[in-house]
Amino acid sequence: MSDENILVEVKKILTQKYCVSADETVETVSLCDSLGESLVSMDFPEKEFYVRILQHLRQFNNSEFMFFSNRANKALNSYQKIQTAMLETQTQFPDLYAQLQYDIDRLVLRIDARIQETRAQVAEAENDIVQADVLYVETINRYNNELMTEQSKNDYDHYFDSLSNIFYTTGYLYRLRGKNSKNASNLYEALRNLKKASFLGRPKLQPLIEKIHDDIVLLTLEKLEHQAEALFAQGLEKSEVEQYVSAKNSYQKSAQLYHSLNNIRQSMEYELQEQIQFSSYYEATAKNLMIQDNNEQAALQFSYASQTLEKVLQKIPIESLKENFEPQISYFKAMQLFCKAVNEYDEMIPEAIEHFKEAQQKLETAKIKAEELQNVPLIKSCVDALNKLNSYQEIAGLMFQSDAS
Repeated sequence: MSDENILVEVKKILTQKYCVSADETVETVSLCDSLGESLVSMDFPEKEFYVRILQHLRQFNNSEFMFFSNRANKALNSYQKIQTAMLETQTQFPDLYAQLQYDIDRLVLRIDARIQETRAQVAEAENDIVQADVLYVETINRYNNELMTEQSKNDYDHYFDSLSNIFYTTGYLYRLRGKNSKNASNLYEALRNLKKASFLGRPKLQPLIEKIHDDIVLLTLEKLEHQAEALFAQGLEKSEVEQYVSAKNSYQKSAQLYHSLNNIRQSMEYELQEQIQFSSYYEATAKNLMIQDNNEQAALQFSYASQTLEKVLQKIPIESLKENFEPQISYFKAMQLFCKAVNEYDEMIPEAIEHFKEAQQKLETAKIKAEELQNVPLIKSCVDALNKLNSYQEIAGLMFQSDAS
């Protein structure tokens, strides 16, 4: 290869598109080594300058190799060394530097951006999220500086590479913010920017894009779960003070949320929780009907509640979990019988006495089981029901005894 051709090859490496993978940098480093061996045997006035430039190009691509290999600390040290070396070359060879000024300056700007980016990666690895955020913002600013320089020279090969880096770093910054703040809007912004970077040729982004999709789904699930749990707790509070209309509205909304959760990601837990909310809805409806002395319809609602939980039991494979639901089902069936007995009492039907006793036995059994499971709300429901039932039994006993005499 002639002296002139070697210099052309050195300039070609300086002006070529940036490598976008570790494999590409290996090829460029190998080419730099080959040209370096040829330059050593040459003798011309500008030799030292071109030897320096070739060394800088080799070190830059070696730094890029470490950057693409996720070795941030080593890449940072290497970029910082080459930055210092290139400034020395600019100072020592001002005339020759002037001939290649644009491409050298562009490379200096790229190194400056990489230094900020690797510093950000190091800060993130050390869990210094605030510092990482600041440094990623600064990285975007440095890539913008490079972008404006390239645009001024209509250098669109390097311009689009810088634009790709801006989109990638912006996407990564918003992903960092979204994960830290659990803000889905930041993650959506990350997706938009990463897709733009991918369109401009940034490779291997699909796994990251898919991971962010998963993060968004998880955040959505967590948000809906929190809302559903809050509504259930709200329903329990309203039931506690006998505000059953408000309670059943909370249970219904909670059930709808669990239904949505199950549509997003099918889960036995979501399906079970949806049915539990419905059983609570029927229970609140029944208790509201009891207040209105509509015991016939209340009995029907308690029947719906027990049937709903029985369907739940059919889908639970673990016996120990089934045991947690059984006293609640017993309570619903006892209340169904209690309401039936009250309706019979109102209609002066003597069978009410036996049904009150049967309901009492079921409630006492449910209460004992609830105490074993430390189910405080169910214990209270059983105690309240037994107190009301005892009052009815006393009056019914006197009334039907009087009728018999």
